Amino acid sequence: MGLLEFLSLRVKTPEMKPAAGGGGVVSADVAAAAYFKLCALETAISYKANAIAMCTIRVYEHGKEARNELWYRLNYDPNPNQSASQFWNYFMERLCRTGEALVVPIRGRFYVADGFTQQERQLGNNLFTNISVERYGYSKQFSANNCMYFKLNDRNISSYVEQTLDQYAQMMGQAMTAYRNTCGQKYKVSIERAPTGTRADEGDLQEMLRANLKTFIGNANSVYMETKGQRLEPVKIENKTEPADITELRKEIYDACAVAFKIPKSIMYGDMTNMGDLVNTMLTFSVDPEAQMLSDEMTRKNYSLSEVCQGSRVKVDTSTIKHIDIFDAAPAVMNLVSSGVLTIDDVLEALGRERVNDETTSSRMMTKNLGAIEDVLRQLQQQQGGDNK
Repeated sequence: MGLLEFLSLRVKTPEMKPAAGGGGVVSADVAAAAYFKLCALETAISYKANAIAMCTIRVYEHGKEARNELWYRLNYDPNPNQSASQFWNYFMERLCRTGEALVVPIRGRFYVADGFTQQERQLGNNLFTNISVERYGYSKQFSANNCMYFKLNDRNISSYVEQTLDQYAQMMGQAMTAYRNTCGQKYKVSIERAPTGTRADEGDLQEMLRANLKTFIGNANSVYMETKGQRLEPVKIENKTEPADITELRKEIYDACAVAFKIPKSIMYGDMTNMGDLVNTMLTFSVDPEAQMLSDEMTRKNYSLSEVCQGSRVKVDTSTIKHIDIFDAAPAVMNLVSSGVLTIDDVLEALGRERVNDETTSSRMMTKNLGAIEDVLRQLQQQQGGDNK
């Protein structure tokens, strides 16, 4: 069941009954607990997927940045049915959920395989068969050197997370059922003598008491009729489940996802305090490793040894993920431009603006107080000599 299907779930039954099997967990509570688990997984995966989708994929030919067909496919139009953002979001979802993902080239376009079978070959190229693309089977088989295969270092992370969250979901369901059972007021009916008559008479008495109690408890203004020799007393409930217990379990579900996917817990909760440091931590431990894996695989599958040695490569640039305020960055930008490290066009691109590409903005500049150490010393000596005169 997808997230949208889960979000449309509504509990409409006025009376909740224990699930079959005697477990005592209300089915609606199980569904709600499973929703928390699914929501935590979707939140963690969406953070990683959105981060990769926001990266700029740079293509270099012979050491210089190029904008060729490969660059266009990876950044804008991988296939007719997906934009680059949709493509990389779906790719990361498959990678995080299954621990591996396969990108196959079909008619000059890139597609993420919905499913595939890998035949491993010792000291040779593995084969990928039974490939399904966009929910349709694709009869062609691909060799490992003709497609891009990505695999997490710990491919079982998703299964570990699923198993851990299953346990939390069961605990959550039990806690919600316990809360439902203990949050209301319980009563007992004391009768001075046992009822006489047949079992049918006893059943009628039980049904009458149940109906009277239901009406009495369920209405703000109601009267409970006691007969002579009968007494209604409230029952004190020990070890009541509190809403805080359920909240703590929900927090532990999110914490488990955050730890598994190496995402700061505060980001999982949407806490904006000290966001810059949190984003840096997430990039370092959660996004950059995947970006490096993508860069390596796309480079080696699109360029030969000689081309790579000459400076051709593909790079997933994670620096474009962070939001940059141009006024806050102004002092650093001035230092970078005045020291000749970056051109004005480089800075404009880093700030998310269009390059000008004229002679002034594309050339490197340096302020007069910087230069070769020999030149600086020579100028200093000349100035000292002039002062002595």
